[in-house]
Amino acid sequence: MMMLRFARALLLLFCVALGAGAADRAFAAEMHTVFVPRNVIYPGDVITADALVERQVKRDNGSPALFGENPQDLVGKVARRTLMRDQLIPRSAVHEQDIVKQGRPYKMTYNSEFLSIVGVGIPLRSGAAGEVVPVRNPTSGIIIKARVEPDRTLTVDDQ
Repeated sequence: MMMLRFARALLLLFCVALGAGAADRAFAAEMHTVFVPRNVIYPGDVITADALVERQVKRDNGSPALFGENPQDLVGKVARRTLMRDQLIPRSAVHEQDIVKQGRPYKMTYNSEFLSIVGVGIPLRSGAAGEVVPVRNPTSGIIIKARVEPDRTLTVDDQ
């Protein structure tokens, strides 16, 4: 009986040690390169390649990818808040450049299978390509939603 308890305890100790070793290997930290600001970047500034510098950081294998591992994640984007020197940049701190500006008139189109309408619309807020923004028709005063296209036009989808 005593021998059986000793064998169970030994087996349990062996399993715990084996599991701890596997956990260490699963969560081992690796060095990754991320891009961080070379100097302070202020809100509204466009991020350029010259404004970034590489930095090595440790990341566990089980953790999600870091934002800024590719310079394409950051170059050409606009800072939403102050980005401090040598600090990681969170995804929420940058956004695409606005290509339509609030209050300026832009070409607005609606296309369906049988009908095409072209007019002028005034966005009520600035927006980047692909965003849906509220747009006012200056003739009727009606406010509708339109998608910002890369060519600086507004496309109205079915409402």
